[in-house]
Amino acid sequence: MNNAAVSVTLAPILAERGATSQRIEARLSSCLARSKSVTLQRIGRSNTVPRITSVPSSRVTPLATPPRLPGLNGRSVRHLSDIHAVRTLRRAFVTSIAVIAFLIAASVTVPAYAQAAAAPPPPPPPQVLSVSPTAVITAVERDGYSVTAPPPVQWPTVQHTQISDGFGSRVPPCDGCSSFHAGVDFIAGWGAEVHAMAAGVVVEVNDPMYSSLGNHLMIQHSIDGHVVTTVYGHMQYGVTSLSVGDPVKVGQVIGLVGSTGASTGPHLHFEIRVDDSPVSPTDWLYAEIG
Repeated sequence: MNNAAVSVTLAPILAERGATSQRIEARLSSCLARSKSVTLQRIGRSNTVPRITSVPSSRVTPLATPPRLPGLNGRSVRHLSDIHAVRTLRRAFVTSIAVIAFLIAASVTVPAYAQAAAAPPPPPPPQVLSVSPTAVITAVERDGYSVTAPPPVQWPTVQHTQISDGFGSRVPPCDGCSSFHAGVDFIAGWGAEVHAMAAGVVVEVNDPMYSSLGNHLMIQHSIDGHVVTTVYGHMQYGVTSLSVGDPVKVGQVIGLVGSTGASTGPHLHFEIRVDDSPVSPTDWLYAEIG
C-alpha cells in the first residue's frame, strides 16, 4: 500500500523530468543538424575540397547516435532560477548605488553653487574728501519744512462759542446764583466737549464749598511766570475720571457740557484766576491767543 502511494506521488515528477529531457534532446539534435549544414556549405564554397565519390550503400555506416545529456532534475532547475534571481538583484543593486551617488553629488554641488551666487558684492572703497584750507564756507539752505508746536493756551470750548453771561456784576438769574459773576458762560450745547485750557495739574474736584457749580474741576497752570487757575463748572456727572493730582495736557478732554448745580440750562461756567484773583476770561484769552 505504501509503495503504491509513493508511485502515485512520484509519477508527475518523473513525467515532468522526462518531458524536460526530451526538450533538451530535441534542441541538441537541431543544433547538430544546423552545424552539419553550415559545415557542408563551407566545404562546397572551398576550391580545394577533393571530389567525393559515391560509396556503395553496403559500406555506408549509420551515424552514431549523439550522446544524451543527463536530464535536468528539480534541484538543477531551482539552481538555475536562483542564479537568475541573483543576477537580477545584482543589477538592481548596482543601479541603486549609481542613483544614490548621483543624488549625493547633486545635493553637494547645488547648495555650493547657490551660496556662491548669493554671496554679497565686495564693499565699495571708502570715500575720501579733501578740503582746501582756503575754501570758502557757504551757508546751507534749509528745506521748507518746519515744526509747529501746539499752542500753550487754547479756548475751553470751540472758539467763538456764544456767551450767555459775561464777567462782572449782574442780577442773580436764579436762587443760589451770585450777583457777581466771576467767569463767563459758554453755550456750547449739551454734551459738547470741554478741553483743558493749558497743561497743568488738577487741584480740586467737586469742592462742597462751590456746590452751586455742580460737577466741576479746578486746574492749576504756570503761565508767563504766574500761577493761573482755571475753573470748569456745571459739567455732566460720570464723564471724567480725573482726581486731585492728575496731570492734564493742553486741549485734553476733561468733561462734557451739562447743567448740574445752580444752572438755568446747559452751559459751561469758565473762570480764570491769576495769582488767586479772578480776571475776565475772554479778555485774558484774547490777550494770550489773539
